[in-house]
Amino acid sequence: MIGAPVSKASLYIDDDRCHICRRCLAQQVCRVRAIVRIDRDEPPFIDVHRCHGCMICVVECPFEAIVAA
Repeated sequence: MIGAPVSKASLYIDDDRCHICRRCLAQQVCRVRAIVRIDRDEPPFIDVHRCHGCMICVVECPFEAIVAA
């Protein structure tokens, strides 16, 4: 069916795997700016209301800290 919504995975950042990079590669490639960092010393989080589920951030994170639920 053309135009049907695609089911998207719920993504989240695993705090144990996140290295809290100064320049988060996953955050840089996110076109909708769904990866948000509030405090420099804390891991970012994914704003599920912005995320479109393209999963490019999953591929880009070198530490595999972004996982699908």
